[in-house]
Amino acid sequence: MNNLKSKKIKVLHLITRLAVGGAQDNTLITVKKLDRDLFDVHVASNPNGEWLDWAQEVSDQFHPIPHLVREISPINDISAFWEITALLKREKFDIIHTHSTKAGLLGRWAAKYVGDSVIIHTIHGFPFHDQMPRWQKQMYISLEKSVRTCSDYITTLSDVDRQEALKYGLLDWNASQTIYTGIDLDKLTQKYDRDIIRQNLGLSPSCPVIVMVGRLDPQKAPYLLISAFVKVVAKHPEAVLLLVGDGELRSQLETQVKNEKLENNVKFLGACKNVPEILQSSDIFCFTSLWEAMGRSMIEAAITGLPVVVPRLGGIPEVITHKECGLIFEPGNIDQVAEYLLYLIENPNEAHRLGKNAQIKISRLFDANEMVKQFEAIYQTLLKTKELF
Repeated sequence: MNNLKSKKIKVLHLITRLAVGGAQDNTLITVKKLDRDLFDVHVASNPNGEWLDWAQEVSDQFHPIPHLVREISPINDISAFWEITALLKREKFDIIHTHSTKAGLLGRWAAKYVGDSVIIHTIHGFPFHDQMPRWQKQMYISLEKSVRTCSDYITTLSDVDRQEALKYGLLDWNASQTIYTGIDLDKLTQKYDRDIIRQNLGLSPSCPVIVMVGRLDPQKAPYLLISAFVKVVAKHPEAVLLLVGDGELRSQLETQVKNEKLENNVKFLGACKNVPEILQSSDIFCFTSLWEAMGRSMIEAAITGLPVVVPRLGGIPEVITHKECGLIFEPGNIDQVAEYLLYLIENPNEAHRLGKNAQIKISRLFDANEMVKQFEAIYQTLLKTKELF
């Protein structure tokens, strides 16, 4: 292990994939902002992803793990384990920080096998949830429990997740901490010309615009939002729904929109690099996820001052107080979603109040610089403790 007084601390951030997503954003912002006077920061991941260039840009060195895949795949998983093991033996990292389920499992097993590194894992969300068969949920819980003893420290994105992990035996309370996900505030608080953005999106200056940012997949369940939006359009035919993101459900959703005769009201924008501009051109943020750790896109929307309509899931109620910082519905309740969207459209002063309250609160809680300071303190404390033995 490197001598703390004479060498930089060598850190590896290992994540399964570099797709556009909250876990990846959290990880790469951490990598970018870690103090380079103290740390030499590497990233390892499957190299096939939209954010590969970003990972290479912000890390001191990027290491491809070609067989690291999200799905359970025994052949790929065994190969990935040995690829990670070879990397750890070659580079001799002081700290191995894993993110996401598959990288967390294989990375912690490999790090324990190689030895002599501090091992930290961040739970960005659980691989199990109540929407899956009981046997499958229990299998994931057992796998997560199997790497508990491999970890020196575990962080979660919310107190709810920390309590949940404790309940299932996935962490030790005294070797864990909640660290709210860090957001790069500068890019979200930069002011854009709302009228020009709307013009570029083909929107009128005055129509109510609801936006969702996220993957078009079963977890995010955007079909529920479209169903609720049908009720909104019935009262406000000029309303528009922007879906920012892509995924396996896109074709199904396009068919749903066509069947509901909403082709002029719903816009599929795909994966966008100008999300802050789109948020600032909108009036309300909403997602209808069926399970969620926190919802990074919700946090970003609130920082821009948008009122949010979000489900009662994970750590969301910790930061969004109902009727104070936003409106919270019961997961899957389409009627409630429609009711809240209509309320905000028809009560713009209340929408402004909720958005402003959330902006103030969340900007304080989710500053990326504060997140990174907390990780730096954990790294240094754990290394000093380990050197005592």
